[in-house]
Amino acid sequence: MNRRGLPLLLALALLAGCGASLEPLPPPAIEEAVSLPETAPAGTLSAPALVTEGREPAENYPLPAILFDCSTPDRMDTSTPLLLAELPEADAAFYSLEDEKVLIRWEDCTVEFDWLSLTPRQIPPWLDCFDIDGDQENELLVACYIGSGTGVSIEELHILEKGPEKTMTAYTFPEILWQEKVPKLFHAAEISGRTFAVLGRELVEFDGGGLDLETASSGLIAEFCKECKNGWNGLQFRGRFCLSQPDRAYPCYVAETSAQILYENGMFTLQDFHLYSFDQ
Repeated sequence: MNRRGLPLLLALALLAGCGASLEPLPPPAIEEAVSLPETAPAGTLSAPALVTEGREPAENYPLPAILFDCSTPDRMDTSTPLLLAELPEADAAFYSLEDEKVLIRWEDCTVEFDWLSLTPRQIPPWLDCFDIDGDQENELLVACYIGSGTGVSIEELHILEKGPEKTMTAYTFPEILWQEKVPKLFHAAEISGRTFAVLGRELVEFDGGGLDLETASSGLIAEFCKECKNGWNGLQFRGRFCLSQPDRAYPCYVAETSAQILYENGMFTLQDFHLYSFDQ
């Protein structure tokens, strides 16, 4: 045999033996497209403050100069005032009295309010002082921790303005804003087995197993903090996106929320809403 023909015969034999494997492969699997829920701008929400006039102290209380240690297991004797917070740069202090009353001292003004000031967790209030409404006068900001427990963490925000003859008026952030109005911006959607929390233009995916997607609420969490950016001082509200679950008595939180707080002429406004994943 011509030696040059041997490689050609071998090649033909190999091709004949592998013919079955030359069939075209199936096209790669294509992941099913998921249409995200429709979104719309969150806009703004407003509500008037709850207005309370501070009253003259019921008696000439002996005011302590040392901060009460809220980490101690007992509240000590509540028949005497407890200094829970102070702001030396504003010459301001917060005292807890018995029977759910507090005393606020700000410079030459001292007034009494019917406010909660400590829960069993004994988290002290915080104070701040700056011009929040742009009227060239500083306001005293007071945030009291009034609710705690499983799935519960509630602060109450008060903005204090001075009046004539050493008086003070408190403008309190209304509960209706975060309990009733904010949840109207929420909704949950399930698409192709994936579940999303929706707030304005923002989406957060979460495990919706066993949750009632028609029960979106803000639960029982409301926190306030000072926000400073680009030379601007302001406030931020922080809350939660909550859904109900039939076999759970307490809220099931699936996302976190925030909004910028504006205050002017006794009116609170929430804007610039954001939604974040909730690390459970």
